Amino acid sequence: MAGQDETEFQHDLQKGGRAKIFVMALDVASAYDLHAARKVFEEELKGKVLENIPLLVQFDPLKMVAIFDYGSIVFFDIDRQESAKLVDKLMPFAQRPNTTVSEDYFSLYLGVQPREPEGTDELFVKELNRDIALLVGTVLSRSVSVEYYEKLVGDALAQLEHLISLLQTKGKIPASERELTKRVGFALAVEHELAYTLSAFDDPDIVWEGGKRIEELYRRLKREFDLEDRIRIIQQKVSLISRSSMFVIGRLEGQRSLILEWVIILLILLEVILVVFGKMS
Repeated sequence: MAGQDETEFQHDLQKGGRAKIFVMALDVASAYDLHAARKVFEEELKGKVLENIPLLVQFDPLKMVAIFDYGSIVFFDIDRQESAKLVDKLMPFAQRPNTTVSEDYFSLYLGVQPREPEGTDELFVKELNRDIALLVGTVLSRSVSVEYYEKLVGDALAQLEHLISLLQTKGKIPASERELTKRVGFALAVEHELAYTLSAFDDPDIVWEGGKRIEELYRRLKREFDLEDRIRIIQQKVSLISRSSMFVIGRLEGQRSLILEWVIILLILLEVILVVFGKMS
């Protein structure tokens, strides 16, 4: 998975004469307009469209790009410089671009004799065709999309845990109700966007159309990337952010109510004192 350098993935003959293909996935935005993107790839870049949803475009036998409507792009045998140009070209069709772009890498080895991979970041196949590109692109794009939410939710939870720690040690909340309400809104927004993204995470059509071998390959890749477990952890963290923020807001409202009660008591005492002094005079 992520963390390997591009130089390790250069297109070359390695591991028993097998061609090695560099695959890179980026999570760029919340969504893409695939219909508009297709026009650019066909009319301007002269690519061959192999699939509409997701949009899979082929430039050379091994050079492909897959664009997914939930904002991820997967490049096959395309270097960083060229992929960066394609990302810029697609930016007008991106909805709510991410502030930080998550990325992941993968290796495809082509050879006559397929073999078992040595890790989760590589796959041995006989050839790179439409079915394999859709399969690998789907799993890798979902993994990098989940990685974006992992970072987003992790940062938000760390900030909230700091506030709760201060509440525990000092007995007060060093944050405004407005700030905490924003955190609740953030949790709800992530929950909504994640639900939209996950709705696109059903088994792709290629799993049912490609036969038993494609289905088995998909199940294995999905399991090796731990997609289901990672998604479940994100959902748990989002729920925790929402519940914790609501708890802290409740404490703030309680503090404000207590202050109002004391103000009322002081006003009543002041009124009594004024009456007493009035009678004495």
